[in-house]
Amino acid sequence: MTGRRLHPFTLLAIAGALPALAWILPAPAGGACTAAVALVLAASLGLRRGLWPAVLTAAPFWVFLRLLHDVPTTLAIGLRITTMVASFVWLAATLAPDRLVEATVARGWSVTAAYLFAATITAVPTLRGRARRIVEAQRCRGLSPRGSLGNRLRALRALALPLVLSALHDVDERALALETRGMVSGARRTPLAPPPDSAVERAARWALLVACVAALIWRLK
Repeated sequence: MTGRRLHPFTLLAIAGALPALAWILPAPAGGACTAAVALVLAASLGLRRGLWPAVLTAAPFWVFLRLLHDVPTTLAIGLRITTMVASFVWLAATLAPDRLVEATVARGWSVTAAYLFAATITAVPTLRGRARRIVEAQRCRGLSPRGSLGNRLRALRALALPLVLSALHDVDERALALETRGMVSGARRTPLAPPPDSAVERAARWALLVACVAALIWRLK
């Protein structure tokens, strides 16, 4: 079963259990195991879509950790951060926001909270694409993001202001659209196509929760 076919709550459980176990289990073995699983999940999306974004995002943390700590501490913290980054990359690519909202509505939970969480996940690729378009527009006007430090700072300022303003405008538009569709606090909605939730997946989610609690109790002894 591919990640996209899993129930949204199962995806959230996996993406939450891996970082939790990474920080609970003894380092560096625990972090190495969880990082390996998270990277395999990210790699299942493909090199360009999953593995490379996870590796490139985690790489700066390794550099900063090595500058501040010794090798054992760098390994311990770096593997845990890699688990968190790879898990989020996999979750963001596999979790469909509409399925999450439908699953939340089917459970009778707050659809507003589900929408905010889904919007947070989709914000990264949206802002990345918007930033790319802004950079291309600035290049057409002769502003290059390369060269001296002054050129880079001017390019950053020219990128940041339009990006922030467009994001704020997008927030206003979404809020108005949600109010128009009746997504206000306390409103009850009927799910149109709730994703199927099998007994196997429900058992797997409970197993992940039990594993995290058992690992925590074991470490606290």
